[in-house]
Amino acid sequence: MSNKRKPTGAPRAGAKNRKTSAPTPKGNRTLVLRAVAVVVAVVLAAGVGWLFWSEGEQPKPPTNLSELARADGTLNVVEDGRLVMTPFAPVDGKTQVEFRIPEKYRKNFDMAHLRSHSAVGLPTRVYYLQQGGEYLAVYKADAPANGTQQSPAP
Repeated sequence: MSNKRKPTGAPRAGAKNRKTSAPTPKGNRTLVLRAVAVVVAVVLAAGVGWLFWSEGEQPKPPTNLSELARADGTLNVVEDGRLVMTPFAPVDGKTQVEFRIPEKYRKNFDMAHLRSHSAVGLPTRVYYLQQGGEYLAVYKADAPANGTQQSPAP
């Protein structure tokens, strides 16, 4: 006699039915949740890269840096051509200052680095000119971490 079993036509106990069926609503929901999780992870990774990856080397300071006015504080807004700062000490009596970055000085500003400062509240020093009631940002540097007041120029 042979040890081979003959098929009986009925599935064995515990055997899975191998017929394919339409996905269940629960299966669709799981797939959607996984897809959403992947999209969120990619967006977060891109955001972190945008904030913290530098656009290049630190620009060299202008030769007249010691002659420029400066303000230390935290940046609230970082946009191409514009910075908004809450200074540690009022600037001309103002507790919030908007700096315009003229085209000729934009090379002095690493916007990715400034965005990272703004995101985590790191102190920033902005050197500026005042012209016609406007504050024109010329250069930026990292401000002292314990800077509660404007510190002397380097």
